[in-house]
Amino acid sequence: MSDSSLSATPSAPRTKKDKSHLSPAHWLLGLFSLFLRSGGELTRVVGEMHHTWRDTPLPWDKQHQADLDKAPKAYLLVKLVLEHASNQLHKALEQVPTERVSQPLHRVRSAMNGVFGDKLEEWDHPLALTMECVDEHGSDVSLAALQAESDQGVVLLIHGLCLSESDWQGPDNRSFVAALRQQGFGVAWLRYNSGLPIWENGSALAQLLAAHWRTDNGKQLRMIGHSMGGLLIRSACHVAQREDQPWLQALSHAAYLASPHDGAPMEKIGNMANSILGVTPYARPLMALGNIRSQGIRSLRHANISEPLDQPHEQHVLPFHEGCEHLLLGARKFYEPGQRWLGDGLVPEESAMGGPHFPQQHPRIKRSMLDDVGHITLLQDARLYAMLTDWLR
Repeated sequence: MSDSSLSATPSAPRTKKDKSHLSPAHWLLGLFSLFLRSGGELTRVVGEMHHTWRDTPLPWDKQHQADLDKAPKAYLLVKLVLEHASNQLHKALEQVPTERVSQPLHRVRSAMNGVFGDKLEEWDHPLALTMECVDEHGSDVSLAALQAESDQGVVLLIHGLCLSESDWQGPDNRSFVAALRQQGFGVAWLRYNSGLPIWENGSALAQLLAAHWRTDNGKQLRMIGHSMGGLLIRSACHVAQREDQPWLQALSHAAYLASPHDGAPMEKIGNMANSILGVTPYARPLMALGNIRSQGIRSLRHANISEPLDQPHEQHVLPFHEGCEHLLLGARKFYEPGQRWLGDGLVPEESAMGGPHFPQQHPRIKRSMLDDVGHITLLQDARLYAMLTDWLR
């Protein structure tokens, strides 16, 4: 799969199933079915390499395409058997009663979704996550009910790639949330499959808010996103502006915590390394192994909050939502001139500060930087919550 996989092709909306609760049987058989599916994919790669070596194309031949159908039939047979066995396991699991799993297991599941969640979704795998609102314990939350119960409105916290609502939890976050609730705000965390493209999750968030947010009671919506979560906020706002969704009028505050607005350098480096394999037909089938990384990861390369229209590498600077307060908050651990692009270890300073996507001077935009803190540890930093409290005030 090449970069062209990021280009826009209209697709039918996915039918979401409730896979929030999994029993130990779901985990055990789900992991086994994942092993079978992975074996099928690996068999395809080996078969394509067999076909290439048998054809012996010139090392610089750019036209040669490896084809599993032209490899010995044993490869195709093994692949089909493994995929069929995986599909049968999925059907069997539909009959198994569900139950809530522990938070540590859910964190593992969230990480798996971040790495190859698009494949889990494509395979309708039981470990694929669906988008929903939860509380700090991982219990389901009705957004409409939370809004109705809260005097002031709702604060929605959105995690980043491979993370979950559990990664927010800590003494400083708990104090921050308790203060918000005392002020009359309901607080919820968005759970989602971070392996799906940013624009797809952003659209799903916009549709969720459009379906469940009432706009006739004057209550505020505040969203705080960490890393990829901040890009989801921008993407949802873009969809709401395009489709004139009423919930956007209630959005009063949007915070982006170490969000890579101008793209993630590590993904750009990873894509470049993977592209090198395409130089020769003998290594080209191995690109499939590099492309195991999810579309969510790949969409971070250029922080695509909307579907790329023409060329995947093109940057589309979209208008930001001017109807609310914006906080661009970055972190940094590297200060030397030659290392400043590393920022907090994953997101450069300039990218966290909005890149070209936010005006440099605007009365509704605030920019702040926290020193001596990394990308993930930012969520456990007391200074972060002090800054958020001051800004929300």
